[in-house]
Amino acid sequence: MNFDQMLPIIVAALGSAGLWGFLSLRAKQNHEKSLQDDARSAEFNETLKEQVDRLAEKLDKLTADKEQLLREMSDMKAALAEANATIKHLEQLLRSK
Repeated sequence: MNFDQMLPIIVAALGSAGLWGFLSLRAKQNHEKSLQDDARSAEFNETLKEQVDRLAEKLDKLTADKEQLLREMSDMKAALAEANATIKHLEQLLRSK
């Protein structure tokens, strides 16, 4: 076998080795990128979970404050109604004298 006959075989072998190396490197880079994306996604999810937890705590506090204010308003309405009744009673007493 002479060099002219061996040349296509050598070129094909080197080309396939180069292609294999390129494809391997590309697969490795894609895998590393996927791992980085997964890490970023996990970090984002953790941050989002913390924010949701803080918002839930704030909502619970606001709900408790609202309920407290509603109770206080109810008490004030009752006191106002009682004061109005007392004022009307005193007005009637003054008018009857």
